[in-house]
Amino acid sequence: DAGAKKGQKVWVGIPQFAFSVPEPLLIDHYVKDTLTQMQKAGFTGDNIFMAAHSLGGVMTQWYQEDHPEILGSVLMGSTLLRSYHNLTDDGETFFRFPSPVLTLGGTKDGLMRVTRIAEAYYHAVQNIESSQKDMFPVVTVEGGSHMSFMSGVPPSAVLKSDLNPEISENDAHKFCAQQMVTFIGHILGNKSVVSDKNTKNFLAPLIEGMEMEGSYAIKPPCYDTSLVNRDSDPNADTDHHGTKLTLKLTWLELSQTRRSLSTIMTTSIVVHRNSSSLALVNNTCESSGKCTLESITVTENYYERLDSLDTGFYPISAYEMKTKMSARQNMHEHAGETDPDFSSLDEDGDRCADINNESLQWAISHSSKDAVKRYNKLGQQYVMGEDKGPYNDGPQWIWEYMSYKTSKDKKTVEIRSPMMRTPTSYFIGSAAGFHYCKVLSPFRVMEWIYVDSLLEFDGLKSSSSNSELFTQ
Repeated sequence: DAGAKKGQKVWVGIPQFAFSVPEPLLIDHYVKDTLTQMQKAGFTGDNIFMAAHSLGGVMTQWYQEDHPEILGSVLMGSTLLRSYHNLTDDGETFFRFPSPVLTLGGTKDGLMRVTRIAEAYYHAVQNIESSQKDMFPVVTVEGGSHMSFMSGVPPSAVLKSDLNPEISENDAHKFCAQQMVTFIGHILGNKSVVSDKNTKNFLAPLIEGMEMEGSYAIKPPCYDTSLVNRDSDPNADTDHHGTKLTLKLTWLELSQTRRSLSTIMTTSIVVHRNSSSLALVNNTCESSGKCTLESITVTENYYERLDSLDTGFYPISAYEMKTKMSARQNMHEHAGETDPDFSSLDEDGDRCADINNESLQWAISHSSKDAVKRYNKLGQQYVMGEDKGPYNDGPQWIWEYMSYKTSKDKKTVEIRSPMMRTPTSYFIGSAAGFHYCKVLSPFRVMEWIYVDSLLEFDGLKSSSSNSELFTQ
């Protein structure tokens, strides 16, 4: 109906797979058979488009690689795989795909998480190379879940992992149809293009979170032989914003010595077992007068291995940010303070937890009001536990990961960070004067707020009795 209103004569054929399960080796046969049946029914056109949902979207991409006659495709609850794009010398995204693609993603999809849709939007719309502008539009279905693209009884995998939709099935289908009609019309020569301001506004905070993390899905890390990053590199992340959070809070006490602190930060990769990249302080200030102290930190993001499958089902944010910093005592000494106390500066309290709480507050303040409201009502809350350690033999700190422990009532998740801390008088000189933390990524918090925190009490499988726990 939506196509007819725009003057399009749309024929729809649905391949009938055995047991309703798409089989990659047989997809060519089933597509040809469907076209044959449509032609027998009177279809005489040659403008062929494909549409697919979830895992079918991946198979559609594989099929189109060898079938350039397909003019375009629509992916619902799915997105173009990362393997199809790369960065140009200017740092823009270029897709190696034979035809245009429209991506439709629900903002409450538990299987194709909206953070993966945000990544797709960044590359396909925001950072796209100019020659491919409008070829790969990405649109969010506000309140849409994985089930919102379907009808009938949810399959077991969807029932288990999807979130509750906040849009009716009928409204979701109508919205998707309108986007499809515009997309097809544009490819066939109409001037109208798929452009949705609501999508841009909704995804902007998530993209900002990815940039704050220094997400490797946006740009690869700066693998450099120099400890200090190059001023700029369009093909690598040379400004690790997330490290600024650690310095903003952890070394704030330097203001008490009336010193101004500027920082030079590096995203040099930390090699797990034999890393020579260490935090350091570049200069020393006199005991009086103003001085700018230059420090270097080293950060490496660690991602869950299952994200490499690129299904959109697993978290795409960093599980932890391995961050090497100079100890506060070390900073105070270089700032000109005489005999600063290591115990009060570095041992008292939980410095890593303080940094993690800063990430939590940043994420909450930058997430949408609706997302935060939903998180506060139905989400499992992040809480910061005591730092773990100290693990003062470097390898032990490297291989001890951040812990995420769910409470018995499932309402909270406690986060604890491994840390290493050594005074400037430490008996191993090469390991003296450091304070290392496994840091919580601000984007990890945002992804938790928008998706993972909701699975327990706002999942499709959850009963009304679970939700009532939050109103007692």
